[in-house]
Amino acid sequence: MSDLAYTPSPRVAQIGSIIRESASTHTLVLVLQSPAPELDAARPGQFIVVSVFGHGEAAFVLSSLPGPGSLPGTVGCVPGSVVVTVRRAGDLSAALLDLPVGATVGVRGPYGCGFPRSDLAQPTIYVAGGCGLAALKAAIDLHIATRPFATDIAVVYGARTPDARVLRSALEAWSYAENVLVLECVEEADDAWQGRRGTVVDHLPDALARARPTRAAISGPAAMLRPIAETLIRAGIDASQVHLAVEHSMECATGAGGHDDLNHRRLCTDGPVFSYAELRGRPDAFGPPPGPSTALAR
Repeated sequence: MSDLAYTPSPRVAQIGSIIRESASTHTLVLVLQSPAPELDAARPGQFIVVSVFGHGEAAFVLSSLPGPGSLPGTVGCVPGSVVVTVRRAGDLSAALLDLPVGATVGVRGPYGCGFPRSDLAQPTIYVAGGCGLAALKAAIDLHIATRPFATDIAVVYGARTPDARVLRSALEAWSYAENVLVLECVEEADDAWQGRRGTVVDHLPDALARARPTRAAISGPAAMLRPIAETLIRAGIDASQVHLAVEHSMECATGAGGHDDLNHRRLCTDGPVFSYAELRGRPDAFGPPPGPSTALAR
């Protein structure tokens, strides 16, 4: 579990603003009613549990953090607030996204182990599919803001369609930063789309050749995690330097439920970020094997 303070009961927060990312995904800025130094000190990759009163609660990764990192034009986070990017996927997320600005919710956390904050001088590749970009956003923001001069960063992001892309303002802001390569692709392009087509796997060789990364972070649908990690390892990145956000089975945030066990560890307390070296022999970390028609990076 996080070494920050554990919050046994929800803090009260109000929805301060809602940013539409796509038809099914919104970014919510939640303003806390009382100081929360443990949330102000959260790390990239950690998550919170949001309560929708009368509906239950669910875990969501923090997509922005206070402190250095928020670039002009992106959704920032100030002390006393938390930011989550939520996709409408079930009853709880639907209830949360149906709330208006000013509605009251509960917040617990932060929980889990975030992305490593060391080795920021190493060139790094970030690979995300669909809403998985939310789990990497805070890490990318912080890395761009605090890396040594001229450290190369590559961001490879894929979505199913142009309209399904999320965090577009962040992608645009990153693309203007020095020594940052942003490659976006979609699987099903329309006539207006002028960018790359295909899956993130198709565009990894270009990013690897241009950034020459020695460390990596991956987030997205479970089916894409293993193929991406194996591709990066074949390119020369050590498995211990490939980190994955494994969130698809995360439930209770305390480890008490026992539903998200992974090799005698809990995704919600020991994760959700693991190195591929820790997960390589655990196929259950990557969900059911993809079928022949399963597309990557959705």
